[in-house]
Amino acid sequence: MTVNGEAVSGEVEGRTLLVDFLRNDLKMTGTHIGCDTSQCGACTVHVNGMSVKSCSILAAEADGADVA
Repeated sequence: MTVNGEAVSGEVEGRTLLVDFLRNDLKMTGTHIGCDTSQCGACTVHVNGMSVKSCSILAAEADGADVA
């Protein structure tokens, strides 16, 4: 995947959420975990130009995507 214009890669478990991959693996802590239930939108990122709550998408689903 590409994150903020930079190609990144990593090994993740199938159940790893995109928010956890961004925060824990890539150390991008600007993506916040507000409610942990997909309600508040604090974790919203753009995936291929569409707003997505990163706590509701698996990191593997974003493979090959442009994330900003």
